[in-house]
Formats: sequence, C-alpha cells, structure tokens
Amino acid sequence: MTWRFWRDAKQIVIERPQLGLGELWQRDGKTLIHRKLYHGDRRALEFQEDDLKMLGSKPAWQKLALLIDPAVLERLEAGSEDRLDGKPVREYQGTVAGAEWHVVIRLDLGLPVLIERETATAVERTELLNAYALGSAPWQPIPSDSYEIVDFADLGDKEYDPFVVKVQAQMGHDHRH
Repeated sequence: MTWRFWRDAKQIVIERPQLGLGELWQRDGKTLIHRKLYHGDRRALEFQEDDLKMLGSKPAWQKLALLIDPAVLERLEAGSEDRLDGKPVREYQGTVAGAEWHVVIRLDLGLPVLIERETATAVERTELLNAYALGSAPWQPIPSDSYEIVDFADLGDKEYDPFVVKVQAQMGHDHRH
C-alpha cells in the first residue's frame, strides 16, 4: 500500500490515498489530539488525549515522527554511519520481542528509508520511496479544516448516524438493540 507522510514540529499527517483515509496528529505543548480523516465523507473522528489513554493507544510523539518506537531502535545493534545515494544513513539490526528487525535511518532527515520486521507469522516492510521539503512536495495533505468533526466521546449519542455506524463497525464495535 502506498501512503504519504508529512511532519513538522506540531503536526503529523498520514494519508492512504487508495482508501480515502487519513490521520492527523497535533500537539500543542503536552496535549496530543488525533483525528481519523474520512475524506469521502468529509468527516473526522477526533480523539482527545484522555480518549487515547483509555483506548491504550496514546503513542509518544517521537514514535509517530520516526515511524518506529525509539525504544525498539535503542535495543537494535547500530552500525556505523554510511552513505546511501549520497545521503548519511545508519543501519540497525537485531531481535526485539521475538521479531527480527532491519532498519535503515536517513540521518539528515531523522527518518527511516527502510523498516523490515519479521515474525514467525508475518513480514512487514516499509520503504521510503521519495522525500521532499514540505513546501516543494508534489502532494499536499487533503484539506480537512471544513470537515465535520465527531468527538469520540460522543459516538454513543449518534448511534443512528450512518457515518458513526460505519466507523464503529471498522473499530470492531457493533450496536444492536
């Protein structure tokens, strides 16, 4: 699957164009807000920091910005600095929590160009195909400022809204009376 990733000091945007979905992570000081963007519906589901904690899915900003948990990276064996296509990189390899990892970080960007994770049942591979300065990227995040925002805490109050029914089904929740 192809996806796009934008980041700056206060915002991270991830989009999956084939699915019409996106994610927006924003931080303001110590507060973290997450929005799941449903571009076809022009709506967003917003999770406040307390919602994320309750769901057990409050990631650290560093993990979001680096695309890999820094704690995992620290447990891998780091190679020496090298060059790939003229850019400085460092390779990391090892086993963490029963998974074999191979990670190559582009040091000038602080971003992986390769993340491979292999377990007994699955192989995951994430590869950076292109990197651009934010202002010169050929794609920009789909504007979502005008989207209707549904607060995660209010889902139960909107159980007959077709959008909410769809989102809850995707999240593994099913409401029947």
